[in-house]
Amino acid sequence: MKNYFLLLFIGITLVSCSNDDDNNAADAPTSARIIGNWNWIASYGGFGNWTYTPESTGDTQRLEITPTTIKTYINNELVSGTNYTIELRESILTSGLKEMIISEENEFRTIVEFIDNKLVLSGDCYDCFGSEYVRE
Repeated sequence: MKNYFLLLFIGITLVSCSNDDDNNAADAPTSARIIGNWNWIASYGGFGNWTYTPESTGDTQRLEITPTTIKTYINNELVSGTNYTIELRESILTSGLKEMIISEENEFRTIVEFIDNKLVLSGDCYDCFGSEYVRE
């Protein structure tokens, strides 16, 4: 009987430790969700409300995000890299608190959002561009 309870306990423990990463990904903090490689799908904004895509530009773009750095590749060539932090700051666009990437190089503020499994990065300034990415 003792062995039966031990096996039951081990079985319940294993079931309760199942991997729920996909179900809880949205619950993870932005600092964890943002890490990885992201492929560019569109950018939009500016005074003319322009839209650019890989199809319209002929370029591919990829972000490589680690816990401390963001590197940007265009057509597989590294074009920029910066250290960053993620902070909750007052947005000038929405007059509310937003999670933002703060570039350590120039203090530029980029609003971070996740919409329908896309990473959406928008400059926190008037007439800035926003860009959408999907995880590689």
